[in-house]
Amino acid sequence: MTSLKAATRYISCSLHEPVKILASEESLADIIPQTIPEFFHQCCEKFQDLPALAYKDKLEMWTTVTYGEYRENVEQAALALLYLGVQPRTSVGILAHNCPEWFYVNLAAIRINAISAGIYTTNSAEAVFHVLETSDASVVVVGDSKQLEKIRSIRSSVPNLRAVVQLHGPFDFDKDQQEDGFYRWPDLFEMQFSSALRDELLLRERQVAPNDCAELIFTSGTVGLPKGCMISHDGFLYAAKCINRQMKYLCQGRERVISYLPLNHIAAMLFDMLMGMENGAVTYFADRNALKGTLLRTLREVQPTVMFGVPRIFEKIQEQLVLYEANAGCLKKCLLQKARAVMEEYHLNRFEGKPVSNLKYWLASKITNRLKEALGFGAMKDCLIGAAPVTEGLLRFFLSLDMPLTNVFGMSETSGGIIFNFEKINLTATGRPIDGVEVTIKDPSGDNGEGELLVRGRTNFMGYLKQPEKTRDTITEDGWIMTGDVAYLDDQGYVYVNGRIKELIITAGGENIPPLHIETIIKKELPCLSNVMVIGDHRKYLTALLTFKTDMDPHTGYPKDTLLPETKEWLAPLDLHYSHLSEMLHIEIPENLQDFDPNSVEVQLDNKIHVTLESAIQRYNDQAISNAQKIQYFSVLPHDFSIPTGELGPTLKIRRNIVHTKYAKIIDRMYDMR
Repeated sequence: MTSLKAATRYISCSLHEPVKILASEESLADIIPQTIPEFFHQCCEKFQDLPALAYKDKLEMWTTVTYGEYRENVEQAALALLYLGVQPRTSVGILAHNCPEWFYVNLAAIRINAISAGIYTTNSAEAVFHVLETSDASVVVVGDSKQLEKIRSIRSSVPNLRAVVQLHGPFDFDKDQQEDGFYRWPDLFEMQFSSALRDELLLRERQVAPNDCAELIFTSGTVGLPKGCMISHDGFLYAAKCINRQMKYLCQGRERVISYLPLNHIAAMLFDMLMGMENGAVTYFADRNALKGTLLRTLREVQPTVMFGVPRIFEKIQEQLVLYEANAGCLKKCLLQKARAVMEEYHLNRFEGKPVSNLKYWLASKITNRLKEALGFGAMKDCLIGAAPVTEGLLRFFLSLDMPLTNVFGMSETSGGIIFNFEKINLTATGRPIDGVEVTIKDPSGDNGEGELLVRGRTNFMGYLKQPEKTRDTITEDGWIMTGDVAYLDDQGYVYVNGRIKELIITAGGENIPPLHIETIIKKELPCLSNVMVIGDHRKYLTALLTFKTDMDPHTGYPKDTLLPETKEWLAPLDLHYSHLSEMLHIEIPENLQDFDPNSVEVQLDNKIHVTLESAIQRYNDQAISNAQKIQYFSVLPHDFSIPTGELGPTLKIRRNIVHTKYAKIIDRMYDMR
């Protein structure tokens, strides 16, 4: 076991300063602090001949890497980084889509007493510069020539950047350009390194301590520049080990997971890499278009046993099933709907302690099991959902498939997930904290004692790199993290998270309104809608932006003009049979949305559509708890939200500030109506 370094505080904003571990003596004895390289070596030794990673080769065939090969590849990557001149306590930037090399470089950087700093591939060159400069990057590894161009455009502004490595071809430079600091990964991976460099590797590894910073997780930067969350070896490993303990159904050497969320996201690193490693799981890498629509194909091929997903991913799966049902014959459709109704009733009764029919469950499972297998969930033991608010309707839908989703709460500042609803006691609880994590509510008020959720424990982040003021605004000296989430606790210790404080709408009249609650109800009333965003901050009344469900281009991620079946089904009772959004809205929508200005067109809704939308919103208004929470006007937007059009972040969360700016003219028109 590696010794802890001397530390005086629980907080650090420097890569050179370790922290005290916020844990009791019992906790430290139960899960002994260790470094990620130590943990990695143990796992590779234990599962040496088992497959660890799987990726598709040029022939689209799955190729596996054993744990023994995994260890060798990380060692070669570590030697390569030393050869390139990576200095202790500097960072190695990784700007690439998910692939085995991402894991190799990440673990190699940590092993040589450096820090890994992942970067979203969707980041602009300016945002990439911010990460590299802030993290003192000495090397950056890019996935392809597209990402390489971003580095070329900023390299002169990052004087400490010694080398740029491109992982995958085609390459537009050759070995001769190594003098300019450009390297090709295949060349580095084939090099024979000196014994002196191998000795240096052993020396560097001995310098690493469990209370050092291991990973820099940069926030997506929806407001301002991204902040670098410093995550320690111990915090990250403690989270992984505690969660694995609670997932008692996992079997070592028999689990399959799919890596598809960006690996610089805290949840992806925790679930795809660390948790899977401890179980001897094999991680399958989805292709780069997974979030654009190809994930479903990978699910069917791999049949994973455990999955973590954001709500939008599960909504896409729901859309596929709705499409399947819509195209099924009358008998099959009737059987599917009956089976799903039985399953939903079974699980809801189980939640409430009511009698359940095992015979009905068994009969219904004969149908739902086939459906799950067709979707890629035939071997699934648990689906975890988090990173964004989850609607009750989505949870109910997956109950009807005999797939109760496990709600998760966590953030970069807590080293990932720390609150889980493994018991699945009801549809609204977020869950209970894992061992070693405390929760409390700041300034509780109202009937249920709602206030800001505060958490602290061994999973705490160290601080924001080079940002002591923002660190002090987030974490107290005694370790309480102010999550910025509105929540309450029940008498059984369950946490109920109800949204972000910064997303609260404060009207001109001074009333605080949580938009998520309103948006969820409207989407339930109108299943044809993909997104609802309530507007009203510092305004006299509330309005809403609506987007209809349309298909998505799996290659570009842009929304298409084609309506999804749920939208067509919603239109059918109105005796309207549109197949394209442009027809429905009576506007021209270009095939390429890259330079399209949504404020330049004026949507013209058929009167039947307008009246039906208005009626649904009125049904919400009838149950609103105050006049201030009623929606006065709404506007339908000319295309759905997406990552490339800017409204969604890398993990498919709505970037509300971007939407406000992009649709400013449309929003202003709704406030010029009075």
